[in-house]
Amino acid sequence: MLLRYQSLLSSLLMLFLLGVAPASALAQSGGIVEGRVVDASSGAPLPGANVVVKGTSIGAATDANGRYELRDVPPGTQRLSVSFVSYQDTSTTVEIDAGETVTVNVELSSEVTRAGEVVVTGIRQSQMQSVRQKKQAVNVVDALSADDIGDLPEKNVAEAVQRLPGIVMTNDRTEGRFVSIRGGSADLNNVTLNGTTMASTTDSRATGLDLLPANMVSNITVTKAVTPDMSANAIGGSVNIETLTAFDRAGDFVFGTLRGMSHDQQVPGLRTLRDSRFPFKGSLTGGAKFGADDQFGALVTVSGSRRDFTTSGYKAENWNWANEANIQTTQGSKTLAVPEASEQIVESNRRRRVAVNTSFDWRPSEETAVYVRPYFTYTDEDKIDNELEYVLGDLSPSESARDNVVASGDNRFELPHGYGSLDASLSEEEERLWGTSAGVEHDFANNVSLSASGSFSRGVFDFRKPDGEFQTPGDPDMAGSDPDVSAPEPRAGGVADMSNFLFDFFPSDPNFLGSPQNYLMNKFEVDDQRNTENTYAAQTDVRIPFELGDAPGYLKTGGRFQYRSKDVDVNKAEYDFTGFGEDRLTLGDGYAAPRVQTQQLDNRLMPFANTQAFADGFFGGLCNPPADFTERNGGEECRASGSAFTFDGREIFEEDSENEEGIYAGYAMASVKFGALTALAGARVEHTSTSSTRFELLPGGETGSSTFESAYTNILPSVHLTYAVGDHLQFRGAWTNTIGRPDYDELASFREVEEENGEVRINQGNPDLDPYRSMNFDLSAEYYFENGGLVSLAGFYKRIDNAIYEDVRRDTDGPFDVPGVNGPIDEVEVTQPENADLGTVLGLEAAYQQPFTFLPAPLSGLGVNSNVTVTDSEVDVPDRGDLPFFQQADLVYNIIPYFQRSGFQARVAINHRGDYLLGLADRQVNDTWVKDRTTVDINASYQFESLLAQPTLMVQVENLTNEPEVEYAGGNEDHLSFHYLSGRTVSVGLSMEL
Repeated sequence: MLLRYQSLLSSLLMLFLLGVAPASALAQSGGIVEGRVVDASSGAPLPGANVVVKGTSIGAATDANGRYELRDVPPGTQRLSVSFVSYQDTSTTVEIDAGETVTVNVELSSEVTRAGEVVVTGIRQSQMQSVRQKKQAVNVVDALSADDIGDLPEKNVAEAVQRLPGIVMTNDRTEGRFVSIRGGSADLNNVTLNGTTMASTTDSRATGLDLLPANMVSNITVTKAVTPDMSANAIGGSVNIETLTAFDRAGDFVFGTLRGMSHDQQVPGLRTLRDSRFPFKGSLTGGAKFGADDQFGALVTVSGSRRDFTTSGYKAENWNWANEANIQTTQGSKTLAVPEASEQIVESNRRRRVAVNTSFDWRPSEETAVYVRPYFTYTDEDKIDNELEYVLGDLSPSESARDNVVASGDNRFELPHGYGSLDASLSEEEERLWGTSAGVEHDFANNVSLSASGSFSRGVFDFRKPDGEFQTPGDPDMAGSDPDVSAPEPRAGGVADMSNFLFDFFPSDPNFLGSPQNYLMNKFEVDDQRNTENTYAAQTDVRIPFELGDAPGYLKTGGRFQYRSKDVDVNKAEYDFTGFGEDRLTLGDGYAAPRVQTQQLDNRLMPFANTQAFADGFFGGLCNPPADFTERNGGEECRASGSAFTFDGREIFEEDSENEEGIYAGYAMASVKFGALTALAGARVEHTSTSSTRFELLPGGETGSSTFESAYTNILPSVHLTYAVGDHLQFRGAWTNTIGRPDYDELASFREVEEENGEVRINQGNPDLDPYRSMNFDLSAEYYFENGGLVSLAGFYKRIDNAIYEDVRRDTDGPFDVPGVNGPIDEVEVTQPENADLGTVLGLEAAYQQPFTFLPAPLSGLGVNSNVTVTDSEVDVPDRGDLPFFQQADLVYNIIPYFQRSGFQARVAINHRGDYLLGLADRQVNDTWVKDRTTVDINASYQFESLLAQPTLMVQVENLTNEPEVEYAGGNEDHLSFHYLSGRTVSVGLSMEL
């Protein structure tokens, strides 16, 4: 192993030695003044504060931690002036000795203007902190800060981040989960917690940001142009989530919030299927400093929430079936624009979340900091799901006579037969993420700084889903062979009315399709899945200041090692029901429930299942499988006497993988300040070694596995320039290079084969995949207002090679010989990840943030936070031509007006996200597109400043307009793919601080 990476380790060592070489440049004739600037009331650092030696040109701005350093200060008595927007200026006298370092810490008091009308707290304080952080950064970043109670108004980190420019959020059942940044999907972004890598609970590289409650976060930074000391796996960018420490506030403190919630239920009838529990969200944070000179600090944050909600969905499946079956209409050339099936979906969800974050710090001196930061999050979700599918488009090519389909109007089509299907499932999901990071930071006497850290993170996802399927007669693919149930059923034929986007199917005999007695048991499946990822990382960094003539600068170098292991274990047990005639089992045999209705349609078309009752029946007297029947031990058959369920073992192996990855990285970079111009340049080297094992499945019970190993090295240079024109205007430019690693199992040389009715589906990996590689250019102008606002304009361009997409190829010109499948096959569908050709993303971001303190009272309490991103993108996909880049919306904007005055504050947050291409299918007509969406959230609060603990009453409304999530097919906005309504949520709560 060591010999294998000897050349790489030697290169990293050379980078380190090159960084240490300039240490001799530290000698100076003057002295050094360093320290921190903090808020006098809270102790929070003030990034971007100006510290100047009066009567000289020597000055600096504080960094993100409020720290500053002034070099080559003339010996003798000097006076420091410290200023910060919306804080009272202060000055202090300091004695300077040549070659010595003096520490001067400064506390600034918040400035109240207009006779107490405008106070820098809450919304304004968090906005100003974010603006300062952006101004102070050496690269292109956007930031979010919690308000003075340590809270963000959103439920989780994903929903908070979507308020920043260029961010597109993906929802998962009413909550934000993933974010894409400037065209980089979630698996192409780097996500860290307090600067350390987190494990993922998903079966890909993507990190779900819904695992972290917003009320455990103090600051979020989205870096869009990474520097060499940051991970290169950041095609879109990097998200760093920071939590509070005991040293971030003055004195000891305790604060907390508790909110009750009411959810606008989309399917109220589902609430009768389970007990009702009080929904809430709460958090409690406590921090204290102790020991000699308060050198020790400890902080604990505990948060929890519970929500019960119902959702309503409507779905169309396969708009290409008529072409596949050669179907024509009585109007000859008229296109049959009818999907194969419509599907109504109703869900009852219960989601619970608990999170604990801790920080233990030791700061024996101003120069040394030691920390340990353990964390734990747990999410549990139970879901009752009924999917009511009405299939009208199951006509074979042999039935494609002209009189089979009648066009009875411009948008109405009569189809001769069909069937109904009811899929009833219970799912249980558990996600656990825990880990810890530990590190030390030390500033030496010669101002060389050293930091070293290590971290461990473990993510576990457990999923279990019992799923029963009932169907009316008429489906030729039903598990049994009884011709009475598989023959075409004209009573289930009907009319497809395509007049509206939310189309409707009307059966010839509604009573037939609506009767529970006509829904026969077809099959029962149990899906079990566990994803486990362990992540280990270690990093060290050295920062060495120097002077290039009169220009101060620093050189920074370091190395990082990261190891990941991810195991995906998927077990699918399928039981076919073979009892027909007198042994048939129907939904009406004690398993039906009162009908419910989706919001999208009002036809009460099909019955509803008591999902829990049927699941209990299957695991009881109907089948009674062994308790460990999903463990692949050969004992899966039903134990119930005379059971009509037959175990189908072909589904017991699927999608299992074992993956390992090691990343060895080193970097060197230097920054120099030439007057108004700050330049940073450097390079990062990353070597990636991946091993992936996939388990194969072929019909007939044959199983096996294959392992593929890959290794590649990337050298990634970058340059960042910042030019300040006075205190208010600055320009930025950056040239960076980043990569995006393929998902582990995409590289594996596996092959899964499924055969059904003469059609074979093959899902296989691609060991020849190359990682994404992106060359990025950024150019921006930023103007910062005196009162803490900004206006900015930024352009960016990404040239992305080797974008990965899922290629679906279908060949119907059989017969084919497929290894492992008996006999010739008429049709083959192959799904495989492939590299696309060149892709580009060109965009423009504009932001305007300002408190309107210049207006007369009470209008001086107004303010706005707004941004807009316009993007043009394309990627060249073989056999498909130029398409928009995946998951890249062409228009994203946020408009957030607010008002704050005398303890009251209110905010309206409007977020718009344009259309984007989600994924490709076997035919363009079935490609999935996500439709544009605009949501409105409202927050309001009032702080009772005269009462003990200054309690704050809070009201919040999320998704005020109940905006649906909509997908459409093939780029045709008239072709529904999926329509999902989750409702609005109202919460009322109280927060207090001691």
